[in-house]
Amino acid sequence: MIKLSKNPHLVRLKTRGESICPISKTIDSFEITVEYIPRGAALAIEEFKKIVDSYRGREILHEELAVDILEKIKAAVNPPYVKVILKSYYIGVEIEVVAESGGAQTMYI
Repeated sequence: MIKLSKNPHLVRLKTRGESICPISKTIDSFEITVEYIPRGAALAIEEFKKIVDSYRGREILHEELAVDILEKIKAAVNPPYVKVILKSYYIGVEIEVVAESGGAQTMYI
């Protein structure tokens, strides 16, 4: 966690990761995007990568993985809003899982 003296409106982090499909036992490669509104603290990039890398070799469904990462980010920086988007392909089918918590702040133009 990094303490912030000024809060940006939104932080977006994106990377790739791997897990194991508990059904087929094959390696699942995925792309993950996390968006959150910071509240005085930001997630360190190294911490984010460590969270994603912790699933390498672990059997977990993508649906559960997205929610699990959301919960870890909430525990780490307590944002008022966080959204996790996980994308992958399995047997030629694109999968997109979205886990979201809190409400996005209203933007005025």
